[in-house]
Amino acid sequence: MPPPPDASQRVVEFWTRQHGLADRGTHDNFLAHPLVQGYLCLRSVGGFIGMMDAVVNQIRDHTRPGARLFSPGCGRGDKERILAAAFPDRELVGLDLTPEILELAREDAARAGLKNLAFVQGDFNRLELEPRSFDVVLGLGSIHHVEALERFWDEVRRALRPGGIVLAQEYIGPNRMQWSAAQVREGTRVLAELVPEEHKVHHRTVVPESLEALLADDPSEAVRSAEILPTLRAAGFALPGYAGAACALLQPVLMHQIHTFDPRNWEHNHVLTGLFREEDRLMRAGVLGDDFAMFLAQPA
Repeated sequence: MPPPPDASQRVVEFWTRQHGLADRGTHDNFLAHPLVQGYLCLRSVGGFIGMMDAVVNQIRDHTRPGARLFSPGCGRGDKERILAAAFPDRELVGLDLTPEILELAREDAARAGLKNLAFVQGDFNRLELEPRSFDVVLGLGSIHHVEALERFWDEVRRALRPGGIVLAQEYIGPNRMQWSAAQVREGTRVLAELVPEEHKVHHRTVVPESLEALLADDPSEAVRSAEILPTLRAAGFALPGYAGAACALLQPVLMHQIHTFDPRNWEHNHVLTGLFREEDRLMRAGVLGDDFAMFLAQPA
């Protein structure tokens, strides 16, 4: 007997909580599905590992006890708590604009007994950091909300200590999710050819996101996402580490309707693996590129 209509959503929500993804919004909640997570991990790191575990491994490889880490746009600090717990001998500082959210973040950190995690109020579009004050600047899904990217990267460069790095997992796809012609064409095709009707509860074709709805939901959403890497390079950073996470097909097809895919239903999983295969084919053909990526950057 199939599960009740909301059962798959409960499974996805459980996975989200278990893997430090609780702050995902409506536009990237498709990443919380465990099979999609597995696909991203295989593409980007070649094995099954949680996305925050990948960050932990990179921090372990590139820092030593006593290192200071800075996380702009931390929100309630869900991911920062994971890192603080993993590295009690390093100091983490999270920054966010909203005092009420920061107070909740501080309460959560106190309940977890984390003495090495602090939260400060500030605007990442008007970032002001002390020179040579951090060993790592993190982008945990927040940099695609930054509009003043040039100032942001200049401040980050000044704030990094010698040998310091930027370590990020970010959406780098089209600004404001105004999908490319290839994404619209191929996404609409696979919805017709590969996705059964039961899963098309939100859209049957791919169209650019409504700017009115997007701005009403979050005025900073993907404001200059496609310019993250170009402005980073222009600010004098090299990228010694880059791992593409694809999703140029998956996101416009699955967003707002990933909850119809029950991870325990192998017919549903068969549909998803077909989408993975088709996205990979389109990427190898040069039709689509990465809309998500992990990268490590250092001042050149």
